[in-house]
Amino acid sequence: MDCVVLTGGVPMPGDSLYPLTRGLPKAQFEVAGTTVGQRVVDALTDADSIDRIVIVGTEPGLFVSPKILETVPNRGGLVDNFMAGVDVLLARDPDVRIAAACTSDIPLLTGTMVDWFTSEARAHDAVAGVIRRDVIEAGYPDYPNEYWRLTDGEFTAADFIVFRPAMASDLKSRLEPLAGARKNALRTARLMGWGLLLRYLLRRLSLTQAERRISKALGLDLRILDVPHPEMGLDLDLLEHVPVLERWVARR
Repeated sequence: MDCVVLTGGVPMPGDSLYPLTRGLPKAQFEVAGTTVGQRVVDALTDADSIDRIVIVGTEPGLFVSPKILETVPNRGGLVDNFMAGVDVLLARDPDVRIAAACTSDIPLLTGTMVDWFTSEARAHDAVAGVIRRDVIEAGYPDYPNEYWRLTDGEFTAADFIVFRPAMASDLKSRLEPLAGARKNALRTARLMGWGLLLRYLLRRLSLTQAERRISKALGLDLRILDVPHPEMGLDLDLLEHVPVLERWVARR
């Protein structure tokens, strides 16, 4: 399958990362001598399951891989960039049945992790991943993060999905508010309806119930995958993440 890599996230004044990035995309920030975006591209290049890569959000030539099919300039928001990548895939092959997408700020990603995820994710309209808090803290106890508290554990979102491109454009208006809330459990629950929000606040919401209710709200067959690889959710969002990610990248 092909993969859309979203590289257009730019920290703005007031964001904790802005003093380090100064108006440049996070994808261009270097961790241990290599940009985080290139590290993600390297992982996708190593993955047997990924055929071609579409870069969206930065200028051509910033990232190198024999798998890069096309580079699309920044279209603005996360969803607009995602849709631009989907448009490239559909223009090349209107019958494409499955594709992947990921953000460019998960520098600990590896090809093995990508291959595991894609092997688990082929029979649904979309597959999103979550990672348990104890999984992250067992491997990376010094990584600060936010978690959703469900009846069967505490979770955070992975930054990798598998989806059917043909259905993606029909979901744009519903995806835009969710994209901004993906790391915030309360906002996500509120966007999915008062019933889901109430269950979450009362600590009566399970992962299976969340999967079912989000599927219904979006009108698709969604699977939420319990991911055993914490690295798929260790993104560069905060200034506090920088020394942690630099330390763990250097240990590889």
